[in-house]
Amino acid sequence: MIRTRWSWGSNSSRPAPATLPLRFYKGPSNTGTHTANLWSSTGTLLATATFTNETASGWQQVDFATPVTITAGTTYVASYHTSGNYSADPNLFSSAVSNGPLTAPSSASIGGNGVYAYGSGSLFPTDTYNATSYGVDVLFRPQLAA
Repeated sequence: MIRTRWSWGSNSSRPAPATLPLRFYKGPSNTGTHTANLWSSTGTLLATATFTNETASGWQQVDFATPVTITAGTTYVASYHTSGNYSADPNLFSSAVSNGPLTAPSSASIGGNGVYAYGSGSLFPTDTYNATSYGVDVLFRPQLAA
């Protein structure tokens, strides 16, 4: 299980439903079934999905079945479970990484980002090593008001 912590920034503190596709970078030796998870910062599972129609390598993406309501200024955890190999980019989280309204905080500022856990299923991981990114990312698409 590999994860990235990120938080949504906005001028509003109101909860907002959003579609949050999750993706991970897959190397050619990372085979088997992959499961995406979205967690609260305390380990409550908010959404899960299984990746389908994966390519042999490159970015793999999955949508959660229903939009997840997220709140500005709140930290969430995106993770995927793999039974094999994984990609790693040491020190990527030595600084914060931002893209639009999403920010993956630096590892030092939140007690570890780019953390992992070893296990046979989807676990909320807490181990960290060297501010490493394991190629997990989310995309933010706000839901339009009806």
